[in-house]
Amino acid sequence: MNQLCSKPKGHPDQMEDAYCITSSYIAVFDGATPKTAFRFADGRTPGQVAAQTLAQATALLPPQLSAREAVNQLSDALKQALQGHGGEASGVIYNVAQHEVWSVGDCQYAFLHQDGRFESFQEHKLIDTVLSEWRSSILKSLLSRGLMTIADIQQHDPGRQIIQPFISRQTLYQNISPQSSKWAFGVFDGQHIPDAFIHITSIPDTVTEVILASDGYPQLFPTLEETEAHLAHLIQDDPLCIGPLLGTKGILAGNTAPDDRTYIKTTSPTSHSYYLLQSVSEWK
Repeated sequence: MNQLCSKPKGHPDQMEDAYCITSSYIAVFDGATPKTAFRFADGRTPGQVAAQTLAQATALLPPQLSAREAVNQLSDALKQALQGHGGEASGVIYNVAQHEVWSVGDCQYAFLHQDGRFESFQEHKLIDTVLSEWRSSILKSLLSRGLMTIADIQQHDPGRQIIQPFISRQTLYQNISPQSSKWAFGVFDGQHIPDAFIHITSIPDTVTEVILASDGYPQLFPTLEETEAHLAHLIQDDPLCIGPLLGTKGILAGNTAPDDRTYIKTTSPTSHSYYLLQSVSEWK
């Protein structure tokens, strides 16, 4: 197994991504950024508890479970761990035995085919897109009028402050029926996740490599080097994350990226000869 782990800025204890690698499952979980000041007794954020609990519970899953059965077991484990408190995480799980990838939320995955074709998959929340665009318009207006500089915004982001109440209240839409609202979305939060939010992809026989990642990468490429280089290029051009790197938050002063990120690549379902892993913590 080859591993690349790096935490260039921020403290590792702040990491809200978690991963699991066993002979039966490979998974990445991305804990949600804290919406309140609440912390558990051990100092962890709800997002950390969610991601770490899900990773630990995945390692214990029997290999022959269906996606529905696995998600139910993971949700039960998370409900117990959260102890009645809120906490969410997205996740992407590769079931090795069944040659399937299961995803809930906005973690992402990709396939590299024998002929060089590259396929990537990711679900995006409508509410995040709208709030990101709103934040972007606010900050672009402040910059164009000369009221703030990029450095000012990296110290205090008024766009983030304005959308924060809506980010905090988007839990109203998580795991509700998609027929009831266009804002509905799926996420691991300890509650029942509707079937519509459990995305199941069978891995074709032509696939030679599978990549799993959190949404800290704006786009996946066949190699970690390409994926990191693309992120670095966008960060240089758009440190506030109001353009090509559009997001609900920018890069805080002292950080090198807007979000934690994890990238795992493994060879084809029938030949697991190596893993390539990078997990990077960005204090939020």
